[in-house]
Amino acid sequence: MVPAVGQPERRLVWSFWLAAAITLVGGFLPIVFGGTSSRLALVIVPFAVGAIGFGACALLRTESRAVVAIVYFVAGLAIIYGLMSMFAVPLRLAALGSCPVAPQPCPSGLPRVLSDGENNGLGSATAFAIVAIFVGFFGLVTLYRRYAPPPFVPPVRKIPPMPPAPPAPEPSVRPDDLAQPGAQEPEELPPPEELPELPAPESSTSTT
Repeated sequence: MVPAVGQPERRLVWSFWLAAAITLVGGFLPIVFGGTSSRLALVIVPFAVGAIGFGACALLRTESRAVVAIVYFVAGLAIIYGLMSMFAVPLRLAALGSCPVAPQPCPSGLPRVLSDGENNGLGSATAFAIVAIFVGFFGLVTLYRRYAPPPFVPPVRKIPPMPPAPPAPEPSVRPDDLAQPGAQEPEELPPPEELPELPAPESSTSTT
């Protein structure tokens, strides 16, 4: 069941689909600028794989975050492979040497330098690939924030607090006051009164 589409959900979906569209356009740019005979034309294959990966991330957004992250990683690897294959052409020309630009003859049989169309296709495809990776990463971050745990809220005490205990009464004479010189000593109680002795009882039988 697909969850309701809210503002974060729309950003998530459109981020992945926008990254897929940017990647696909970037793969076609070397062909647009250099034609089908361009040595950079085959970059459309890894870029198409990356675009499919970003589209799969948009469709699998309801699955676990690990699945979406793995698909995004595969799409990013495909785009990076396409960039490396494009940059390998000028590096190979710089290492092995090249012939002048056509229509000048090339007797050595070496490949020719990049034309203006190939240079434009290389730069524009690189820029589109980098933008696509960052846009897809924004969608991945939005996905992880959607499932982030809520902030911890401390529990609120519902039982009213107990009233404070009344203070204990202070004694009239403190022990510290007795230790000081000139302190008034407590009054002594009078001794108990002695009761008068009762006479001894007389014997009931008289002596004869």
